[in-house]
Amino acid sequence: MYDPNGVKEYSGPYNFYNKTIWFGYFLLMVYINMYVLIPRFLLKSRFVTYLISLIAMVVCSYAVIRIVRTTYIEPYRMLPDKIHHLGIYREILNVSNILIMLVFSSTAIKLFQEWVYNTNRINELERNSLEIELKELKNQVNPHFLFNMLNNVSVLVKKDTDKASQIIMKLSGFLRHLLYQNRREAVALVSEIQFLNDFLELEKIRRDDFSFNIDVVCENKIRMVMLPPNLFVTFVENAVKHSVDLDNPSHIDIGFEVVDQKLIFSCVNTKPEEPTALNNEGGLGLINIKRQLELLYGEAFELDINETDTQFMVKLTLLV
Repeated sequence: MYDPNGVKEYSGPYNFYNKTIWFGYFLLMVYINMYVLIPRFLLKSRFVTYLISLIAMVVCSYAVIRIVRTTYIEPYRMLPDKIHHLGIYREILNVSNILIMLVFSSTAIKLFQEWVYNTNRINELERNSLEIELKELKNQVNPHFLFNMLNNVSVLVKKDTDKASQIIMKLSGFLRHLLYQNRREAVALVSEIQFLNDFLELEKIRRDDFSFNIDVVCENKIRMVMLPPNLFVTFVENAVKHSVDLDNPSHIDIGFEVVDQKLIFSCVNTKPEEPTALNNEGGLGLINIKRQLELLYGEAFELDINETDTQFMVKLTLLV
């Protein structure tokens, strides 16, 4: 066979030892670069130190290889001295080219691995943060709902103890529903509709001039829909609060419809001619539900809230 200089040489121990030592040398350079120099210097933005260390590693290691080859391997090589010395420069050039290619390749691979690792870590941290925030928002729904219901009970205790007793019994059922539903990732839409109906029936007991209607279109499709719990309670609570009218009857229209894999929820309530103190209170519920929708659906939802002199309208469209 022929060596890199094109000079015929004897095969045998020299050929085997020569290939083995160069293979080990290149492998060692790649390993040290990827797992020692890059983590300690390059990834810590110590670029000059990395470059100096890399050059020093290559020069020193090559010197060691030359000594080992000259001492232990060259005796097996049967070549004239002149040709042998001329081959050193060509060997250095060949080794330099291979090392440059290996260093750049291993550096690129290591940097890509670090990028993938950091990207996955950032995504996991963001996901955990969003899950924690979502749980906090869900936990805020229950106190908000309970606060409104206890206000209703406090009013009725003074006016009608029988109705107050009915509300307290209903309230225990509502809290049980909220407790168990919040633990699930998805619930049936039909159960959510039934819950809203019970809630409005309870409000009807408390208010004499109050009426509501829940319109469900395409009931067969509605029965197949599963979604996160308690998405509509806040909108209905808000409708109840803003529909309070001490002088005129109040009404709430709620609609559910599935069209082209989209669930369309609408809630329209009448408004009093002169807003009461209760109508002007807060807005925490709507702020929380907007953020909850953003966390759950990202950009895969549309929420339109409009208001006129006589009505307050909400339309929510979700992908299901």
